[in-house]
Amino acid sequence: MPGNFVVAGLLTQYFGIDKAAYGAIVSLPAWSNALQIILIPWLARFLTPKDLTLGLGWFNVGLWSMLAAVLGYLPTDDARGVAPLFIAFFVLSSLSHSFVGMGWTSWVRDWVPQEVRGSYFGLRNRWLSLVTICYLLLAITFFEVAEAALWPYQALIITAVFMRYGSIIWQYGIRTRTDHSDLVNESWMGHLIECLRAPGLMAYILFSSWVSFWLGFVGPFVPVFSFEELGVDPSMFTSLVILGTVSGILGWAYWGRRADRLGSIPVLAVGLFLWEIQNYLWAVLYPGNVWLLYPMFLWGGFFSVAYFLGSFNLLLNLLPQKTKLAGISLNLAITSIAAGIAPIIAGFLLAYFLEERQGGIEVYRIGFVIKTTAILLGLLILRKIREPNRSGRTDLHGSMRTLRQLLAIQGPGFFSNLTHLNKKKP
Repeated sequence: MPGNFVVAGLLTQYFGIDKAAYGAIVSLPAWSNALQIILIPWLARFLTPKDLTLGLGWFNVGLWSMLAAVLGYLPTDDARGVAPLFIAFFVLSSLSHSFVGMGWTSWVRDWVPQEVRGSYFGLRNRWLSLVTICYLLLAITFFEVAEAALWPYQALIITAVFMRYGSIIWQYGIRTRTDHSDLVNESWMGHLIECLRAPGLMAYILFSSWVSFWLGFVGPFVPVFSFEELGVDPSMFTSLVILGTVSGILGWAYWGRRADRLGSIPVLAVGLFLWEIQNYLWAVLYPGNVWLLYPMFLWGGFFSVAYFLGSFNLLLNLLPQKTKLAGISLNLAITSIAAGIAPIIAGFLLAYFLEERQGGIEVYRIGFVIKTTAILLGLLILRKIREPNRSGRTDLHGSMRTLRQLLAIQGPGFFSNLTHLNKKKP
């Protein structure tokens, strides 16, 4: 995914593309998510959820196979020349990945019965977390052997391609009577209008968009800052990601119980405040105190779960019951636009102040302070929201895709696969 430390290292450290082009690439998944609200009704005329999942899945894995094959032939001394190639690749990759997620969201609800979804996805996510950690350990091994070479990046991409190939083949074994259900119903526009009138929903979307903007403004450049200004190597950054992942897994059960007992807004507010307050430390980091990153990732992984879980539950509680899918698409579109604009702006600002004004680490430090302060001030928006009667956690995979992507590229990689579970198990 554009923005994670592997892709960040490949693009900015190995091929040396500038910050503006990198910011544009990082924004592409968010723009792809935003397009869904327009393209879902159109795609529903031609494709079933299963068709969308498998067809675009093959297209996506083919793209990444091609990238792994041609990386060695791209020039490393012509950043301006290779940047358009990477932008074109990630446009196609982001669009296909987003639509695979959309098809999977619709398809999986048809063949996993409601009464066993909690157990099914709980088991699935435990395996996904384990595989994610194993993949990160593999990355550490590759980068320890050859930190500055190209082959570790190729090997990681090829490993992911083979695993994705196997998963698509396995999906062909899923055959149910509902394989040909529709993506959406005929009342799509009416459902969107009803969501706009739902009490508190637009205030929540405003809050979520504000936070998504600032997470997208700084988050994708955290690996770049760590590599270029702090001297962190890819293997150390992988260790930090693993630490944040394990901490997040532990925090998931803790904050889930607190959300059930206290409500979504208190958990969201406390989690976001405690997560962001420690992010001021990014403004005082330098190569001599990079050891601070270990407790920071440990802390961030644990408390970011609270924000993620509280946001998801609050969204579900504010959505009209009969128009949840439309409300989720509306939230996804608006927050994705905010998250898409942010890295483009940040990339241009970094390119200007670092390259034209010859700024240094202070440019990043100012950005960290502004971002953290802005997010903390955004908590004031929550005062306008009144949470309705709380419901148990449910499973709506894909409902917070942009937020999961923003969190994943900043450390807790398991967020990219996280699915929300029913409170009651069968």
